[in-house]
Amino acid sequence: MTPIDPIVCVQLGVQPIARALLGCDARAIAFVRIEDERTARAGYGECAPLAGLHEESFEEAMTAIEEFLDGSRELEALPPSAAFAVSCAFATAAGLGANAIAPTAVAGFIAPSLAQDSTLLDEALEAHRGTSAVLKFKIGRADLALERRTLDHALAALPHARFRLDGNRSMTRADCESLVRGIDPSRIEYLEDPLRDPSELVALHRETGIPIALDETVLDARDGASALRAELARAGAVSAWVLRLSKIGSLDDLHALAGVAARHDADVVLSTAYESSYTLRLAAHVAATIPNARRAHGLGTASLFIDDVCASAVIQDGCLAGDPLPVPLAEAWT
Repeated sequence: MTPIDPIVCVQLGVQPIARALLGCDARAIAFVRIEDERTARAGYGECAPLAGLHEESFEEAMTAIEEFLDGSRELEALPPSAAFAVSCAFATAAGLGANAIAPTAVAGFIAPSLAQDSTLLDEALEAHRGTSAVLKFKIGRADLALERRTLDHALAALPHARFRLDGNRSMTRADCESLVRGIDPSRIEYLEDPLRDPSELVALHRETGIPIALDETVLDARDGASALRAELARAGAVSAWVLRLSKIGSLDDLHALAGVAARHDADVVLSTAYESSYTLRLAAHVAATIPNARRAHGLGTASLFIDDVCASAVIQDGCLAGDPLPVPLAEAWT
C-alpha cells in the first residue's frame, strides 16, 4: 500500500470584501495527518499562520511540522500555529470531534470593508436579521465619524442584537469613548482590547459602563502585563478573554489559559485566525470541553472564503451545528 503523505497544502481564495482584512487574495493552508497507532484512527490539524498576527511564516511553520514528524523537534518547541495543528491532529485521532455535540452559539461577523458600501452593508445586516444575537464589528480602522454612522445604522437595523466592538489595540481612549458615547451600554456586549495603551482599560470601562474583553492583552508577556490582567479582574472590568487558538499554540496551552481566565472570573470566547471551516467546526468541539466557554464564539468567518476544505461552517439561527468532524480535503488522503 502506498504511504499517505502526512501533509497536504492548499490555497483558499478570499472573497474580495475580506482581502484587505486578511491581507491576501488567497490563504495558504496546510493540513497534517497523524494516525493513532493503537486504533488506526486518523486525526487532522490545520496550520495557517497569518502575516501580521503570527510571528512565524507559513514556510517556517511547515519546516517545524516536518521536523516534528521526523522526530527532530518536540511539540513544545513548535511555533504556535504548528503546535496547534499537530495537537489537533493528535486530539482528533484520539476521538475529539468523533461524536455530535449540541449546537454552538456563534457571533456574526461584519467585514470592515462593508462600511464603505451601504448596499453591501445592508445585505450583510439583513442576512443576520433574526439569526445572530451577537455581531462583531471591527473598530479603529476608518474615520471615526464613518464608524459611528455605520454602528448607528447597524444598531437600528438589528434592534435585538448586541455588538462586540474589536479595536485590536488601535485606538486612543478618547477616540474609543467618543465612538460609543450616547449608545445604550446594554447594546454592546464588550469592547475588545481597543486601546493602544491597555493600562487605560479600567478607566475606559468606568467611563463607558461597557465591559472589556481581552485579546492581545491575554498573550502580552511584557513587564507588568500579568499585573494588569489581575488589576482588570479586581476592578470587575473584564467579562471575557478571547483566545485565538492557533496564536496560543497547542490545545493543552489553550486549556491552561482557559483555566487562568476562569481564575480571573472571565468567560472564554474562542476565535480563529481566519482558518477554514474544518477549524471552525473543530473549535466548536473544543469549546464544548471548556467549562467557562459560555458565550457565543468568534467562529462566523466561513463566508470570507471562496473555497473551503469541507462543508462550509454555515451559521444558522446564531449557531454552528455540532455534527461530527468531517475529514478535511477528504479526497487528498485516499
